[in-house]
Amino acid sequence: ALPTTTEIQVSRHQQEVEAAVYFCCMEAMQNSGKHAGEGASGAIKVWETESALHWEVSDDGPGFDLAGGGGSGHGFVNMRDRMGSFGGTIEVLSTPGAGTTVRGQLPLG
Repeated sequence: ALPTTTEIQVSRHQQEVEAAVYFCCMEAMQNSGKHAGEGASGAIKVWETESALHWEVSDDGPGFDLAGGGGSGHGFVNMRDRMGSFGGTIEVLSTPGAGTTVRGQLPLG
């Protein structure tokens, strides 16, 4: 288990939109659980602005080198497809020794 904090500040949205964000957060957390290592912790944040619904999953594990092909596995492809089906995007940020963050956003309106 990866100890995780959550910060959720959103109103309700279409069921399909909520499901897309939920499953992307779950996929990112599963990746953290597999790769962050013992002693790591995670955080989930979901918020909205006037124009978009945002989510972010981060961990303080060892991170990885994006230039070496990290961030292109099936889980990341699934998240990109899920967000893309609503016109949204994801971004993967990671550096060896500095943890990993996966962010997504869906346009509102």
